Amino acid sequence: MTEEELDKEFEAAFAKASSQEQSEVPLELQLHLYAYYKRVIDESYVSNRSFETNDLRSGFKMNALIQVQQLSKNEAKQRYIEIIEDLYPKPW
Repeated sequence: MTEEELDKEFEAAFAKASSQEQSEVPLELQLHLYAYYKRVIDESYVSNRSFETNDLRSGFKMNALIQVQQLSKNEAKQRYIEIIEDLYPKPW
């Protein structure tokens, strides 16, 4: 798959995910999707001020981001796409 094709697939997967009810997605997968998305857009967990609070939810998000920081953006896109395709089989 070319980088352009991967970008298109990722955009389509993101659009599909955005149109679905988040509460129907298991929390663990929500965290993975969040972390992969943040990796793709290159938003560093260090610069995200939402982690300055001391709550459990922020801790889980931080942990998810740390786990994906070594992935390339293309790897993160591919993993994001795979989760969305598993949750919502094509065609969409």
